[in-house]
Amino acid sequence: MIYFDNSATTPPAAEVVDTITEYMKHSFGNPSSRHALGLESEKIVTDARRKVAAALSVTADEIYFTSGGTQADNIALLGAANIKKGKRIITTAVEHPAVAETVNHLEKQGFEVVRIKPQTDGTVKLTDILDAITPDTVLVSVMHVNNETGAVMPIEKIGGVLKRIAPRALFHVDAVQSFGHIAVKPSAWGIDLVSISSHKIHGPKGIGALYIKKGTTLKPSVFGGGQEKNIVSGTENVGAIAGFGKACELINLPDGEKVLEIKNYLKENLLRIDGSVHNGGSANESPYILNISFGKIRSEIMLNALSNEGIYVSSGSACARGAHTSGVLLEMGAPLPDSAIRFSLSRYNTMEEAKIVAEKVVEISENLQI
Repeated sequence: MIYFDNSATTPPAAEVVDTITEYMKHSFGNPSSRHALGLESEKIVTDARRKVAAALSVTADEIYFTSGGTQADNIALLGAANIKKGKRIITTAVEHPAVAETVNHLEKQGFEVVRIKPQTDGTVKLTDILDAITPDTVLVSVMHVNNETGAVMPIEKIGGVLKRIAPRALFHVDAVQSFGHIAVKPSAWGIDLVSISSHKIHGPKGIGALYIKKGTTLKPSVFGGGQEKNIVSGTENVGAIAGFGKACELINLPDGEKVLEIKNYLKENLLRIDGSVHNGGSANESPYILNISFGKIRSEIMLNALSNEGIYVSSGSACARGAHTSGVLLEMGAPLPDSAIRFSLSRYNTMEEAKIVAEKVVEISENLQI
């Protein structure tokens, strides 16, 4: 098996599996219980919170555990929009469905939504974002790394000027595809809210986190027993939280240098195929994501042919069920959106795997275009 679909989910690290197994066997108490077993679970949650915070260079009391990136996005956007006076929201036309659908909901509630279109390389222009911001803007939500193309958005520059233009606006960043792969610095970059997910960094599914800058007020959208300081009520998923903390401990950003070598090898060899097109090409692109269209070969045909060879890739976002053509590529004006394949890498992939994948894609392309 060769797994090149890490943007959808990553294989859990062995150390993460061991951590979760140990918890479930021996420390399964409810962290709200006041007996010894409950207090032990509470300590595990506290320790993991520190590890997640350290990976973002923020304080532990700014980290709120969620069920994943989607819930973190929803809590951030709904909570920010409904606590502020004003009706203008700025976002992009290439956001993950967790943001896009939440913004669509807010638009139906009467909010004015401005969706910034991307350039042909998948990035949004800083000036387009800034020109859209007015003093009555209450929320700006821009993803850090696009999950389909790897395009890196100008997050740091937006955060540097936003408050001067719209002092009341909150800045939210979906960092699900950047956290653990490239630097994410909420405090230094003027970001108020950041969504991250465990299963994109070799941790378990069903757990994520929302960074909420100290002093930022959100209106809760999940009600219950008041866990996570009333922001995310519900009994904590302690085993998954412990695994998330361990995954954060294992983050090593320099791994991206090796991954970039693998990506560049793939790109160079796959673009030799007649009719292939690189969907993206920004000078500032994630080392972990490569999106290429293969002429007249439809995505699902290439995907299935590779799957039959034990090679697993994607034709787009795993969270956009039922979508046959990528909305992201359409917004970019990509010439061959129906034949796009996303190759997404992890620190566990090797150059030898890339060579096999390149050979198989070339072979399949030649056979299908006869």
